[in-house]
Amino acid sequence: MPKKIAAIAIIVLLLAYFITLILHVSAHDDQYLWDFRTHREAGRLLASGSNPYDADILSPQARTTFLYTYPPVTLFFYRLFAIPDYRTAFHIFLIGKLVLLIGLVYFWQREFLKESGDTLFYIFCLLAFNSAIFLDMIAGNINLVQQALLWLGFSFYIKARYTLFCLFILIAASFKMTPIFFLILMLLPDGKNKFKYFFGAGAAFLVYLLGQFLIVPDLFTGFIKNALIVVGEKGEVVPSTNKLIAAVVEMMAGIAGSPPPQALASAFFLTAAAGVVFFSYKACVRLRLADRDTRSMMEVFMVCLVYALIHPRFKDYGYILLLVPSYYIIKNTAYTKLAPFLFILFIMSNRLMLPIAASIYDIVWTYYPLMVAYCVWGLYLNLIFSREAPKT
Repeated sequence: MPKKIAAIAIIVLLLAYFITLILHVSAHDDQYLWDFRTHREAGRLLASGSNPYDADILSPQARTTFLYTYPPVTLFFYRLFAIPDYRTAFHIFLIGKLVLLIGLVYFWQREFLKESGDTLFYIFCLLAFNSAIFLDMIAGNINLVQQALLWLGFSFYIKARYTLFCLFILIAASFKMTPIFFLILMLLPDGKNKFKYFFGAGAAFLVYLLGQFLIVPDLFTGFIKNALIVVGEKGEVVPSTNKLIAAVVEMMAGIAGSPPPQALASAFFLTAAAGVVFFSYKACVRLRLADRDTRSMMEVFMVCLVYALIHPRFKDYGYILLLVPSYYIIKNTAYTKLAPFLFILFIMSNRLMLPIAASIYDIVWTYYPLMVAYCVWGLYLNLIFSREAPKT
């Protein structure tokens, strides 16, 4: 009974938080959903006959410094949001993402975690990876839609319904392209038909890109140009292996008093990526000994991790992809006593969410030594009071 009450309390508090978040973001539509503002404006510019890939045209209208970096056909999706006025479109997109998020968390629980899922998973989703979900909500990126498509595809992969798997991966890759990487899963099942699915889906994706190049070459060229520009983003918003290695090389070069050798950073990254792929492949080979359902799900989780670790531009909100694989391993680790510590490890980096949460985080770390002292004091009290009183 106490566990049920605690579960209900957690759900109520989380709903209250998200309602507060929606109200907070809604009241500051000029500060949040900057990606959506950029992308909606790009759709509006297409409708007006202007070039949405031209930063000199897009930036003043969107009031941001971001570029439109998706293929030309995706502009028609954002063109729909240019039909109503901005505030109406803003709220439609925001509420739509919230509804999608609730559905996605439920889907994760039902299809992937099953008995491993519990109420703590909701807290984990909110706080893990520096509140990746919160970052996604305030940025207004298409990422959450992409995540929903990917996980639908993964569920079909586990059920060996490979046509639907490939279809959803292709749709998910229609915006950011890099999720086409997940077609690599089709190389892992047994049987020769897997190559038909892999190469067939790959060919379909090339047709998708080639068709746009032939029909709207100017827009497609602008898309490629913008996509190459954003690769240079800083590690604060792109906490990827590539950016970490570049930062370390730059720091060491600063200590040595010489300019950072870019080729060295690239070599280190390629070596690290090759290592990740090699050992992950070996792990997938070992998975062939497991039953089919377990094997397929673990293959999905492993490929998600590989994608996150070797993606040169893996954004901060992209870590939503790792919520399910991370929670699954926490709950199913052979060292069950470590589970609480692993849970804390995942959520302790969070300090963003709403301003009050950031303030609490700052207080905690400012007075962390004092809190440790209180813990030591408590241990002494427990030691002393747990003993029998001395006889007089």
